[in-house]
Amino acid sequence: MLTRGTSSRSKADFATEVEQMGAKMGGSTDRELSSLTMSSLKGDSSKVVELLGDCFSNAHFDSAEVELTKQELSAMHEGSFKNLMEQTIEQGHYNSYRDHMMGQPIKGDRDMVQSLTVEGLHNYRAVNYFGDNMIVVGTGNIDHEKFVADVNQAFGTIGKDTQATRPNGEENIFGPGLMFIRDDEMVNSNNIVYYDAPSVKHPDYYGFLLLKHMFGSYRIDKHAEHLNDTKKQYNSMHSLLGDLVDVTIGEALFHSYSDSGLFGNYFFGNEVFTRQMNYCGVCLPTIYSHYMNDVEVIRSRNHIYNTLMNNTECQTTTNSEIGLQMVQQGRRVPRSEVAKRISHFDAYHMKHMCNDWFYDAEPTFTNWGPVETTASAGSYKYYKVNTMSTVANMHHTLFQ
Repeated sequence: MLTRGTSSRSKADFATEVEQMGAKMGGSTDRELSSLTMSSLKGDSSKVVELLGDCFSNAHFDSAEVELTKQELSAMHEGSFKNLMEQTIEQGHYNSYRDHMMGQPIKGDRDMVQSLTVEGLHNYRAVNYFGDNMIVVGTGNIDHEKFVADVNQAFGTIGKDTQATRPNGEENIFGPGLMFIRDDEMVNSNNIVYYDAPSVKHPDYYGFLLLKHMFGSYRIDKHAEHLNDTKKQYNSMHSLLGDLVDVTIGEALFHSYSDSGLFGNYFFGNEVFTRQMNYCGVCLPTIYSHYMNDVEVIRSRNHIYNTLMNNTECQTTTNSEIGLQMVQQGRRVPRSEVAKRISHFDAYHMKHMCNDWFYDAEPTFTNWGPVETTASAGSYKYYKVNTMSTVANMHHTLFQ
């Protein structure tokens, strides 16, 4: 709605100005941050700042445009089932944060969206869009002093703080549970196992970042369908998945927020292997609690180094990264600092970190698709016992 007309520009005028500059505009919404970005030629930075400032300061929420946006959101919700991994992540968040707004869909509840009003949007902007809650980031060939002056002029009418009470400010608490969304018409099942994880300011944040790269990404065509056997690739997760001939995707996930975090793995494969995919989600985290190989640590550490050195992301992505860091941590975290922090981790440290977070832990299991083999397996007590690999090997029953 911010780009659909202001008090001084109509929706068409705004689009025309952006097009005449040859600029590119986009926006994104996440659970803790929403952003509006624009890429342009270096000589148009002042105009870009002026346009963005007009969006945030003077947006006119026309009732007809609001209804049109509702229809667009409804179409997105209607087709959300096509994005299997994204939708499973949404379901996993709800399963982990059922009693908090962080567990709600990023694009909103489909039924609640239709009840939004122009007055409600104005109230939301008043509560959330104020100076102390906003970050303006510019990257590229930009004169810093001029950029600051342009921002002060374009955003000067926005108040420094707000007197309105911001809702949903309570602390986010992880809640373990089971959620089975059975759809026998689907060919493959989607599975996520999430553990409670550190927030972005927690001392273990970078350890979990290393752990994410340790599990890595698995694709059956890349890691299993060739002569180089998965057991020779020095990745324990890939070794597990390589034995499951119809598990096609595995993806390590680490969502770290201001006061909470989730760590886990997403798996996609034939329904026959649904139980085994759940097993893969709890097996290695608990095994790492009492045994960690230096080879795994060095491999994942080098993977992070290569990722940092090969960082060729566009300016829009860089802007979003900097903005998120400023909002969550209050400062820019350079790549060199990330590399230095990662370099101090060894197998001893990682093993004890996993022991703190995963030993006898309470994860959430989220299965979507033809998941009869897990939906009928039993109560949460059964799954809870199956996480205690350092106490008993009953968790192997999931793999049978």
